[in-house]
Amino acid sequence: MQERVQKKIIHTVNQLNSSNYFIGDRTPLVRYMPFTPYHIVAGTSVKSVFPKYFSFSTFTLTNVLIDCEALYYYFTTGVLSHKFFHTIFGVLIVAIICATLGKPVCEFGLRIWNKTLKMENIKWFKTEIKINNFSSWIGAITGALSQLILDSIMHKDMTPLFPFSNQNIFLRIVSVENLHYICLGLFVIAVFIYLIKKVFFK
Repeated sequence: MQERVQKKIIHTVNQLNSSNYFIGDRTPLVRYMPFTPYHIVAGTSVKSVFPKYFSFSTFTLTNVLIDCEALYYYFTTGVLSHKFFHTIFGVLIVAIICATLGKPVCEFGLRIWNKTLKMENIKWFKTEIKINNFSSWIGAITGALSQLILDSIMHKDMTPLFPFSNQNIFLRIVSVENLHYICLGLFVIAVFIYLIKKVFFK
């Protein structure tokens, strides 16, 4: 079992370092690949500024579901591919599903989250369970479009504007390394704003 897992990891690294996953100067993306967590932490900055108008739960769910496509193709074909659900129409379909059908799922998850909190952590981590429709839609659409753009910057095989264009107009508009710094910077700002609100306004 362990040997099979090791072979799978080696195959993944080799796949990421193939021609489809190099940035122009042949720098392998495997060094910088921001997987779903990087997309998600960037959304924390929006949540910290507009907590009542942005559902971080539907934002996160949308990001995760979109990335399931790449995982599906990897485990079925051995190739990390970004196809229909990494196009403008694909991500918007996922956003619609998450904003509507995914909303009660997120509320259920938040209810469980609050119940598992210890008393000393309630002040810092307890969250509102009810998600209004507006924030659900904003979170899902923001998650879908940010996922589309961030993945397009990183992956050469992306065609974000398909069927209108087969070109990836976002590829390398910023280096993947700098994209990491931007995402992490937004996360630091979000944590700072969150702490300020908790300490001085509640």
